[in-house]
Amino acid sequence: FFFKQKTAYEMLRSLVGSDMCIRDSLKGLGVESSEISPSGGTGLVVNLRGKAPDDGQRLKIIALRADMDALRMQENNPDLPYRSQRAGVAHMCGHDGHVVCLLGGTSLFLDIRDQVPSNKGIRLLFQPAEETLGGALKMIGDGCLVDVSEVYGIHNWPTKQIGRLQVAPGAVMAESNRIDIKVRGKGGHGSDPKNAIDPIPAALEIVSKFYQLVEEYRKEGLRCQGGLPVVHGGTACNVIPDYVTIQGSFRSLEEGTSDRLRKEFQSYSEEIVNRYRCSLEIFSVVTKAPMLINTEEEANHVLSIGKAMFGENAGSEFLPVTASEDFGYFTKECKGAFFFLSSGRHDSDHNIHTPDFNFNDELIPLTSKVWLELIKHRLCLLYTSDAADDLLCVDLGGRRIIKKK
Repeated sequence: FFFKQKTAYEMLRSLVGSDMCIRDSLKGLGVESSEISPSGGTGLVVNLRGKAPDDGQRLKIIALRADMDALRMQENNPDLPYRSQRAGVAHMCGHDGHVVCLLGGTSLFLDIRDQVPSNKGIRLLFQPAEETLGGALKMIGDGCLVDVSEVYGIHNWPTKQIGRLQVAPGAVMAESNRIDIKVRGKGGHGSDPKNAIDPIPAALEIVSKFYQLVEEYRKEGLRCQGGLPVVHGGTACNVIPDYVTIQGSFRSLEEGTSDRLRKEFQSYSEEIVNRYRCSLEIFSVVTKAPMLINTEEEANHVLSIGKAMFGENAGSEFLPVTASEDFGYFTKECKGAFFFLSSGRHDSDHNIHTPDFNFNDELIPLTSKVWLELIKHRLCLLYTSDAADDLLCVDLGGRRIIKKK
């Protein structure tokens, strides 16, 4: 029911068709246009309340989120019929698959909607701009969590064979900070350095000091990672540049570590540039995504479903991770949990954010069933449905389709 071709329509905050594709898929399932609203600029919020009589209990709405955006990178899957059709842009994190999985769960919910009390329901959050770590905030600002009791999200995990669920209470993904530095010197001819102030030595020492600080923190037992992989200075081999720019990131799984890094690194950087007679024109360490913290009760709800579906393959042994996710903004505002479902064809499948990554479609019916079981669990729907057992994922000439067997 969903044309899952990796055309990578969405990049950063701009959608050119993905939202309409999702709208059309939802309408094809029987969702009314009045139940679908724009949010976050190019995202969608879908409100689906039950159609059975009110059961007299309080309103209960749970939100289920799927990110939608692509990455600015080139795909290296030339033989796939659904490979990206746009140079330099591709779905190499599996967000297209996340959308399909949520549509699958929606299809199963709609099968039982007539039995769900009208004071209970689900809210689908199709979120743009996760990779740039800003889409969640914009959707929250547009009111996507109003009246929501709990919020849940998933991510595929291709480096472990399909059939595992990972979730834990507390911090499961790191806070992410972007670093921007500009070291100002005085440009000149390479043959006349005495009449110039070369910013290169100062910049290199700043980079070296950053890595020293991160290593010191790790030796103290702090769970953090960082790097300054972007260093730009100079345009010709015989020209001393006016300035050098440095960019990177710092990630932490402990409160306060980023603040400490910001203060200590800035102090060292100022001392370094002064010693080289340069100036620190820009020094910025900005939090782009908060630590993703699962609330305990909601994480345990997911784990109980995982145990029922996957047995001993449901746990938390691989968490937390130092990758980052802006889903943490949702759990700062509302109780909720983010969890991982393994999707690898084997334990060494291509990882996300690599040019050879290829979302495993076998995860689609499995995740659709996880969504259904979570909905039933959290809305206290005690009856059972065999609908999820009848799902079949097929691939027809680049079309990824979920249909009933």
